[in-house]
Amino acid sequence: MSKAFKYIGNFLAVVAIVFALSCEEDDFSDSIVTVASITSDNFYPGDQVTMEGDNFDAVLFVFLENNQIPFQLDGETLTFTLPANAAIGTGLVTLVMPDGYVVERNIEVVARPFPIIIALSTNAAPEGEDVTIRGTSLDNLQSVTIGEIEASVVSSSATELTITVPAGIEENLEAPIKVVTSGGEATAPGKFYVGENLLLNGGFELGDGDDFTNWSKFNGGDGMTSTTADGEAYYGRSLRAVGVGGDAWRTQLASDPAATQVDVEYTLSMWIKAQPGTPGDGGNIRFSTNPDALYSGNYDITTEWQQIEWVFTANANPARAVLDLGVVADAVYFVDNVTLVATGLSGPQPTEILLNGGFEEGDGDDFTNWSKFNGADLLTATTEADEVRSGSRALRAVGFGGDAWRTQLASDAVATEDGVEYTASLWIKAAPGPGNGGVIRMSTTGNGDAQYQGDVTVTTEWQKVEWIFTANSTQTGIVLDLGATLDAVYFIDDVSLLAPPQEE
Repeated sequence: MSKAFKYIGNFLAVVAIVFALSCEEDDFSDSIVTVASITSDNFYPGDQVTMEGDNFDAVLFVFLENNQIPFQLDGETLTFTLPANAAIGTGLVTLVMPDGYVVERNIEVVARPFPIIIALSTNAAPEGEDVTIRGTSLDNLQSVTIGEIEASVVSSSATELTITVPAGIEENLEAPIKVVTSGGEATAPGKFYVGENLLLNGGFELGDGDDFTNWSKFNGGDGMTSTTADGEAYYGRSLRAVGVGGDAWRTQLASDPAATQVDVEYTLSMWIKAQPGTPGDGGNIRFSTNPDALYSGNYDITTEWQQIEWVFTANANPARAVLDLGVVADAVYFVDNVTLVATGLSGPQPTEILLNGGFEEGDGDDFTNWSKFNGADLLTATTEADEVRSGSRALRAVGFGGDAWRTQLASDAVATEDGVEYTASLWIKAAPGPGNGGVIRMSTTGNGDAQYQGDVTVTTEWQKVEWIFTANSTQTGIVLDLGATLDAVYFIDDVSLLAPPQEE
C-alpha cells in the first residue's frame, strides 16, 4: 500500500480560509472526507493520533487549533503526532480539503502522569551492579541518574526499571536516584549509597519458608516470619516480626558477622512500618551490634514505610547487625532492605604506613619492625585476653621512672614527606597500681630533629591517644616514651601512623 507524506508550511491564505468559515460541523456532513473513528479519547503531548475514515487523499492540511502540523496517509488511515508542547485540554483538529471544505474533531490532550518511585530493590550497590526501581508511570523514560551521573537502563516498563550503577561516583556516600520521564521527574525515597552493603541478604529475598539466609533468630524466633503480601512487603520478600514485649532484645534478628574495621564509622539503616491497629500504635525499636554490643537510641515506628538509620563507630571486627524489635508486646512490624555501609570510608582515605603496629609479628618478647631503645627488660609481649585490644598479641611496658625516654620502644622509620601532616595514634590502658596510670607520650625519630607530643594521662580503660604532627624529615619513626611513672604497667596495641589521603 502506498504512503504519502503531506506537509505544507504556514500558508496564510489557507489559514484565513479555515478561520473565516463559520458553518457548523453538520454543514459538512456531505463532505467527501469522513472520520469514522479516532484511536483514543485522550492523548498525551507527543502521542500519535490515528484517524480511520474515507477519502483522506483529499486532505491538504491538518491543524491543531491554529497550528499546522505534518500528517501521514496510508490508505484510509491518517496519522499525525501531537506537538510535545500541545496545550492541555480540549483541542480542535481541523482537516482542510480543496474549495475550503473542512472537517473538525475535538480531542482531549491530558498531562502525562507524574512518575512515582515506590521502592528500590536495594539501598546500596557498588559500580556495575543492577538496581531495580518499582513505581508507577515510569514509561516515556528520558533518563535515570545516580548522583547526577546517568545510569544505563537494562530494562524498562511503566512499573519497573532496572539500571546499572555507573562508574565515577564516590563510594559510601549518599547518591540520590532520579528518574526523568516526559511527565516529570521523581527521586527515590530514602537514602541510596553507591558502595557495598556489608550485610548479606539484607533484602531478605533468600531463604526457605520463614528462614532468612545469612540471618539468625536470636530471640522470639516464632514471631519472625516472611511475607510477600501486598501492603506488607516493601520489595519482594520482607520480614514480619511480632514483639514479645518487655525488652527490645526479646524479638531479635541478627545478621551474619560483617567485615568491619574498628574505629571506622558505619551507617546501619532499614525500611520499616508497623501494622495498623496493633498494640503500641507502632511502638519503638532499636538497632544494636554483637559482640561488645553497641546500642542505638529508640525509633518510633508508624504505619507508613520509613527508612531509619543509625551512625556508629565499630568497636569489633567482625560485627553483627542486630534488629531489636521486642519491646512492645504484640506490635507487628514489616522490615526490609537492611543496609550496612562504611560511610567512614567514603572518599580518599589516609594510608597506614607503620609496619606491625598491632605487635602481632615477632618471637618471644621481640617485636618485628620495632627496636627497644631503653628499658628493654621492661618491654615484653602479652597474649592475655584482657591485656590485648585486638588480634592475639600486644605490648606490655613497665615505667622505669624519672624520664619518659627511660622505657622506650621505637618503630622502624618509614618514608615521609617533609612539611606534610601525619597522624600517629595508639590504644593504651594501665593496670591498677602505681601512679594510677601515670603519663606517657609519643615522639619521633628519623633523619630530622626529634618532635615530642605533650604528656597524656593514662587510665585503666582502653583509650585512643592521637597525635597530629608535621614531618620534618624524609624518614620518620614513631617512639613510645613510657618511662615517666615508676612501676606503672601499660598495655599498648594498634599503634598507627597515617599518611594523608592521596588526591585523585
